[in-house]
Formats: sequence, C-alpha cells, structure tokens
Amino acid sequence: MPRVTFLHPQGVSGEVAENRSLLEAADILGFPLPHDCGGNASCTTCRVEVESGGDNLSEVDFDEQDLLDRENLTEAFHRLSCQARIFGDVTVRVPLQKFGDTSSTEGQTSNQSAL
Repeated sequence: MPRVTFLHPQGVSGEVAENRSLLEAADILGFPLPHDCGGNASCTTCRVEVESGGDNLSEVDFDEQDLLDRENLTEAFHRLSCQARIFGDVTVRVPLQKFGDTSSTEGQTSNQSAL
C-alpha cells in the first residue's frame, strides 16, 4: 500500500489503499484537512502542495486545473486533495494559513496504517 505523508505541525503519515484521494487518505489517517465544499472540487480549501511523489498521483483534470487557475495557484505542485488519487508514495505540505491554531510543535507525525 502507498505511504502518504501530510507535512504540517499536526501532520500524519500512514499507508492507504491505492486509488483513494488525498482527502480520503487524510480522513482515514485522522488528519483534519479542511474541505468546505465537501470534496466536490468547487473550492480550494483542501489544496495541498506536493513535495514528492507527484508522479504517483492521478493527472490533473480540466475542472481541477480551472479552479486552481482561478485562484492563481498555477504552479504544478498545487493539487486539490479531493481530486488527486494516490497510486504510490506521496508527501504533501498542508499550508499553515488554513488552520486557526498553528502553534503546535513543528514536524510531529504519527505512523498509522489503514485500508
């Protein structure tokens, strides 16, 4: 199973089944990734920045790219976690400005495995 790592002070790392979205992986691993639209690709609150393993994610489709472009998130490392499906190990950074309290210790991770 692919290992997914969410880089954030409250970040987690663990294994999830292939073909899950990054948003589903966050939920499985117990990481509270915001998603105001419910994971329907109509906002950008679930945006992540791919640090490594971008080639282990599904291709960006037209709707995802259109939404990212409208928000001026045009660099290739930006992805919507609700749309990016996992096919191998990947590490993503979660922007701190999405969270109200970012005072936790930097670099904390927990290791979990889940289907």
